[in-house]
Amino acid sequence: MIPARPSVGFRRLAVWTAILTYLLIIWGGIVRVSGSGNGCGTSDQWPLCHGSLLPAWQINTLIEFTHRWIASVCTLLVIILTVATWVWHRHQRRILVGTSIAAALFVVQIALGALAVDFNLPGGVVMIHLANALLLFGVLIYVAVVACTVGTAARGPSLSAALAPSVQRPVILAVVATYLVALSGAFVVETGSGGGCTSWPLCGSGFSLPSGQAATINVAHRVVALIVVLILGGLMAVIARRRRGDRVVRTVVMAVNLLLVLQVAAGALVVLLVLPAWARGLHIALASLLWGAVVAVAVLTTIPVDEGAPSQATQRGDARRPQAKVAQS
Repeated sequence: MIPARPSVGFRRLAVWTAILTYLLIIWGGIVRVSGSGNGCGTSDQWPLCHGSLLPAWQINTLIEFTHRWIASVCTLLVIILTVATWVWHRHQRRILVGTSIAAALFVVQIALGALAVDFNLPGGVVMIHLANALLLFGVLIYVAVVACTVGTAARGPSLSAALAPSVQRPVILAVVATYLVALSGAFVVETGSGGGCTSWPLCGSGFSLPSGQAATINVAHRVVALIVVLILGGLMAVIARRRRGDRVVRTVVMAVNLLLVLQVAAGALVVLLVLPAWARGLHIALASLLWGAVVAVAVLTTIPVDEGAPSQATQRGDARRPQAKVAQS
């Protein structure tokens, strides 16, 4: 049985929830690189800001308070999306499971955000906060892609049919690798290791090993990033070749490739320009967008055929049946 396509309103809601969550991650990055994490105080300042509902007109305070407002809007959208799914689309298992997981992750995200503020931003909590935010964004990308593709004309065979079995595992590997490299970059920020290397792509002159903890963490992140770039580049080439007739998949694959180039360039700028806040924020934004694009590719290439609309052959057969019945009568 072909599942009914969600309404236009539901599809837009799913897409905008994912977009606002991405904006929330970007603004969280701005909070970190600008040192605005304590913009509303150092303790007992959540959900209030310096003991008030309205913030003072100070740049760090406004940055932190804006982050909280974006989080509030995202919370509202996730609640509406979850309720709409359970009321109108609970028969569509993929959407139901996705929105339910997103709702659970958002509850965890709110709790982690409160802990990060109340306990003066401990590094471990901030890292978990980002890790959970990326998972939430990935799940919402999944929901949005499924909502926008279910019940539409089938783009082509599923991954199991269109790609060799040896490519199925790299699709999962690409998602995991992208997630890990994003976290490794966040670890560089949280440990203050961004300035551990003063040159790029090598750390210092020649091929000498890094000295000191900051340099070691920085180089480790670069090695992980290099491996991930090679993995993603190769995988995207394979998917583009195997799904050359699928315009949507090819477009997203091209976006992933472009983001890879931009992310490498942004990483170089962070080092060569000596850690300017805008370059660090751009680096975080591109990393999160790359993560979302890779998740989108994975979803688009793994949705089973029966999640789409009938194939053209089936539609032609259905169109002939009424004519055949008329002829028989």
